[in-house]
Amino acid sequence: MSFQSLMLSKKLQETIDALGYSEPTEIQEKSIPLLLKGKDILATSQTGTGKTAAFVLPMLENLKERRETKTGEERYKIEALILAPTRELVLQIHEKIEIYGKEFSHKSVALYGGIKLGSQVKEIRGGANIAVSTTARVLEHIKNKTINLSKVEIIILDEADKMLDMGFIDDIRTIIAQIPKKIGDKQRHSIMFSATFPPKIMKLAKSFLDNPITIEIDKENLSTQQVKQLVHHIEEENKIPLLIQLIKNNNWKQILLFTNTKLQANILVEKLNEADIHAQAIHGDKSQGQRLDALHRFKEKKISVLVATDVAARGIDISNLPHVINFELPLKNEDYIHRIGRTGRAKQKGQALSLICKKEQEQQKEIEELINKKLEPISTEGFETKPTNQTIKKSKKPNRSDTSILKKAKALAEKMSKGEKKKGSKKSPRNRSMF
Repeated sequence: MSFQSLMLSKKLQETIDALGYSEPTEIQEKSIPLLLKGKDILATSQTGTGKTAAFVLPMLENLKERRETKTGEERYKIEALILAPTRELVLQIHEKIEIYGKEFSHKSVALYGGIKLGSQVKEIRGGANIAVSTTARVLEHIKNKTINLSKVEIIILDEADKMLDMGFIDDIRTIIAQIPKKIGDKQRHSIMFSATFPPKIMKLAKSFLDNPITIEIDKENLSTQQVKQLVHHIEEENKIPLLIQLIKNNNWKQILLFTNTKLQANILVEKLNEADIHAQAIHGDKSQGQRLDALHRFKEKKISVLVATDVAARGIDISNLPHVINFELPLKNEDYIHRIGRTGRAKQKGQALSLICKKEQEQQKEIEELINKKLEPISTEGFETKPTNQTIKKSKKPNRSDTSILKKAKALAEKMSKGEKKKGSKKSPRNRSMF
């Protein structure tokens, strides 16, 4: 199927042609025709599959273009709202709207925390009819009466599963309650994209989607076929030395490295820079400016490694990213899909490598079951280790000399304890937690 068979408008088709897109991806092929007809959908698709275009293109077509200048309270009324879990994803979607919609009169505004409301209010009043926002920031604008959702025709939840994982369910419900189900005779158009369909997602979908059509990409495609998925079994204490050797020996220049904590991300950056591998981190403790600077330097190939936590990495869009490395497996198995979806985009080849120690081997099996695929094992000379079924070895019975030492130690401990009781005039301070 070609994009032309989707029956998009001439000006949007010309924009798509100019961008070099010829064939829609699976999610685009299945979603766009339904969305053009105004159908509510619940779709599963991971990053890197053209998901953003799947909802942005029909949104641009379905919204009425308005040339007149808004005045008074009308300036705060938007017509489409897209909610996303992180500022990075908000910015990515906003940028795509500007690219795809350059021939339309629609105006988009990106709303996220970390910057003052003033500049965003100016953009809203400047004629924006599309808002892409995190849940917290749109609620802040609602509270300050600097945005009005009473004329919203289209509501889109992107990466809904992640928003729920981050505890945004109440925020989402509050926002949806502000949006009318009907404007005149026109029914609200509601759309939800999620990497997975757990019960809590289905419950949310049922509460605000109207007779939705479910689009579920084949399970095998959850871990994109363009990505070569590898696993290297390694002792936990040898992960950093192995990582450094792999990067240097293979002369890898652009790597997105995932870890689970901000502390671990900072440690990895320090160790990589010590090994003369230029690296920066993005995580929740970094300011918006620091995160954007690190991302820009990575895209410009001024640094070789971008170390990221899962939340901070949502929405990262890097063309032709060759390598993703899981320094450790994610806390949630579904995030494995999101991680490796950063590479192998737009039908380009990519490689995802997971460094797995013994305690992660059971989780590896769970992920393989989730993606319906076995990870291909590799090894490195000097770092050989095999996956094993962990077993607890029975302790040997202590020999006679061991028993004698143990008795002496107990007797000494009892003697010391009695001595403390006799002294006992001063109370010992309470133990303080190290954490």
